[in-house]
Amino acid sequence: MNYATDGDGRIVAALAQQGPLANITDAELYDAIDADWQVDLSNAADTREVSMKPERGDHIGKQYRTVGGNLVTTARTAEGEVSYTYCYGCGERDEIGYGWDDVARERAEAHAAKCRAV
Repeated sequence: MNYATDGDGRIVAALAQQGPLANITDAELYDAIDADWQVDLSNAADTREVSMKPERGDHIGKQYRTVGGNLVTTARTAEGEVSYTYCYGCGERDEIGYGWDDVARERAEAHAAKCRAV
């Protein structure tokens, strides 16, 4: 396809859209989707199971042993946005927020003292 570019090679204009939907307005498109096409616009991510465990790149902090013998880990997301604890016994994840590493350690220690999951 040929595009109009400026002196630096950046695209400044593109060809007009062609095909059966070229001249349809947004309102007409949404009406057609709702009425005829029966398109499922739900979020497919809601149906997937998401792991609550620390992921690759997360910054692992302190780890505590539970009464049942499992680990409770404190961690921070790779981006550093959220501090959280995760129990490998019962699977509980407690997100605390940015910069709350001390609170995460206190909550992990308290959870380890009472969790009996094997």
